[in-house]
Amino acid sequence: MNVRCFMVTRRKLLKNSVLAASAFALPLEAAGAGAKKIRIGLITDIHKDLVPDADERLRSFIDLMNKESVDAIMQLGDFCTPKPANQGFLDIFNGFRGPRYHVLGNHDTDGGFRREQTMAFWGMKQRYDSFDLGGYHFIVLDANDRPKDWKGGYPRSIAADQLEWLHKDLENTRLNTFVFLHQSLERPDCITNQEEVRTILEAAKTQDGKRKVAGCFNGHWHIDHSRVINGIPYTHINSASYYYMGGVRNDSVDPELAKKFPILTMSANYDGPLYTVLEIDPAGGTFTIRGMESKWRGKSPQEIAPDRKKEEDAWARPTISAGQWTVS
Repeated sequence: MNVRCFMVTRRKLLKNSVLAASAFALPLEAAGAGAKKIRIGLITDIHKDLVPDADERLRSFIDLMNKESVDAIMQLGDFCTPKPANQGFLDIFNGFRGPRYHVLGNHDTDGGFRREQTMAFWGMKQRYDSFDLGGYHFIVLDANDRPKDWKGGYPRSIAADQLEWLHKDLENTRLNTFVFLHQSLERPDCITNQEEVRTILEAAKTQDGKRKVAGCFNGHWHIDHSRVINGIPYTHINSASYYYMGGVRNDSVDPELAKKFPILTMSANYDGPLYTVLEIDPAGGTFTIRGMESKWRGKSPQEIAPDRKKEEDAWARPTISAGQWTVS
């Protein structure tokens, strides 16, 4: 295997990490002197257990976040399973010099691991939680609960106890709130009770009727897409590694590599890593998502399956867009 072809060059990383960002509006005024401009680095779906160069992709993210001295970082799931061989990968993430946050993904318990094992390995205290930072409120959800009619496969629900907690947590904050989870509250038929969850987010209002939830961010789908639903933007953060195409074969992958990492033959693969920075600016009353571009390594989705008609394919690109929606 030619390992060098999987190394991410710092020159490419720095060039691609400074693309312009466009702004969304914050629903609430900043909370007095406590609010300041803050930046949170976001990365998702690296898939350490599935791709050969996950360490390099994560290291490029951590190096840049440390260089820029962002206020915190968060990974949005499908990070790594809690096996000892992944300790070095986790050590890279823990090399960030600031607060670090985790979101549980569906693949983070592959191999028969339980959520509690993954949480202990990562150092994650609660599977769903909230925290305040820089005058803003942040909520982390776990959408890996089993619905009542669950019959197998990856569970994708938010159970009643978590919904009750979410409602109370939103009641108890007066700050602009940002919600993070792995699965999507935007894609049809993703989280089984997603409309119920969205209703709670939409109902969170101040006494004068202003909404509290500024935006919601997820991974999981490996797409570059955002949509506003009832005033709240739901933004997919693209995978750091690839776009999954299951059911078709990418024959542009080196055969030797394909034997060791078969997911690459079912995916359109990104040459360099993708990640972004969420910047919240109280002075401007906005928050922005930084854009970043890579390129396809081998064939694109259109070259792999030119006749396939799948809605998500329209948003399959080796890109995180700076933003496409204006929130009034």
